[in-house]
Amino acid sequence: MNILIIGGGGREHSLCWAVSKSPKCKKLFCIPGNGGIAEIATCIEKNPENQLEIFNFCKKTKIDLVIIGPEKYLEQGLSDYLRKRDINVFGPSKKASKIETSKTFSKHFLKRNSIPTADYHCFNEINEAKKYIKCNNPPYVIKVDGLASGKGVLICKTKTEANNTLKNIFVKKIFGNAGKKILIEEHLDGFEVSFFSFFDKNKIVMLDYALDHKRAFDGDNGPNTGGMGAFTPSKKITRELYEKIFKTIIEPTKQSLDKEQIMFQGILFFGIMVTENGPKVIEYNVRFGDPECQSIVRKVKSNFLDILYNTATNKLKEVKSIVNNNFSVCVILASKGYPERFETNLEIKNIEKANKVKGVIIFHCGTKLEDKKIFSNGGRVLAITAVDSNFLKAREKVYKALKIINWKHGFFRNDIGFKNF
Repeated sequence: MNILIIGGGGREHSLCWAVSKSPKCKKLFCIPGNGGIAEIATCIEKNPENQLEIFNFCKKTKIDLVIIGPEKYLEQGLSDYLRKRDINVFGPSKKASKIETSKTFSKHFLKRNSIPTADYHCFNEINEAKKYIKCNNPPYVIKVDGLASGKGVLICKTKTEANNTLKNIFVKKIFGNAGKKILIEEHLDGFEVSFFSFFDKNKIVMLDYALDHKRAFDGDNGPNTGGMGAFTPSKKITRELYEKIFKTIIEPTKQSLDKEQIMFQGILFFGIMVTENGPKVIEYNVRFGDPECQSIVRKVKSNFLDILYNTATNKLKEVKSIVNNNFSVCVILASKGYPERFETNLEIKNIEKANKVKGVIIFHCGTKLEDKKIFSNGGRVLAITAVDSNFLKAREKVYKALKIINWKHGFFRNDIGFKNF
């Protein structure tokens, strides 16, 4: 098969890596790709927002399957455009993607289908939101309605902080159109876990789960990011809890989508807070998580390409287990200043040497290849992953590789995986 993967981050690099291992993968293309992806796929300089250009490329190169990584292209309807022209696509329609691309739509969907979630209130102007803050006690969870690259959830510990956040959203418009509407949610206590399930017209097939670390700095301090690391599995997720999440959240979501005639084809990411009152949905994502994907694909034992293709063609089959029992740890190396201002075009050395640590594979998130050298090209730059039958050994391998890279323009969290202790 000829495969095209859309995107250019660490998630897409890990998907390219997993797909390339299949004997059925004849040719692998990535639009636009990055410095690391270029080593295993043909990177094409095209704009994924130009849907006609993507379609013409698919026809010219006889693409059998398009895998869409980033959510923004799903929101723009790329999957619909290609499907209407008889191209197989892994990724949901624009309509189905709304359960991620609009937080208010998602919360209303959860509420009307009695799927457990946090209480919430919606606002589309600052004064009503300020009244709510005045009459209710902190902490406040403020979420912008639209896509914000994983940075649209703000936890405010005081009324002053909440009011400043409202000003940033409604007056300064730091999130643009994504902040035209907001949610203020009940603050849930507990621990967070991400579950991933393949959905097609008829079936649910579970992939795996991971625990990620969203805050920028050690000890879960600093601003929210797209994710600074992840690991799987965790002793916190017992068989009993796993089954409860499936029965009370994942299965009812599939049933509710079917009931509302929303056909979902792709991977559905369930962001779940496990509270003392049981698991509750905090968000849906309609694509693989980043960096959870990098961690999970290292454990895939089945033919990953077959599963993606079968999902795209409504031929999902029961699979007892897609992943093995190894521990997998991923740590993000980010540019100093991320998630705010940071420099780019800075050379990163020793990646090949670090990649030689046993059990380690490094996925490129924000890099570019120039004159056989790797340069930074984003906030999150590299995802260092390792697998082992022992959790602490997997973690140790990742940090050993990071020491070898020793990039003075970057930073990483030293406590990825602490949630497992």
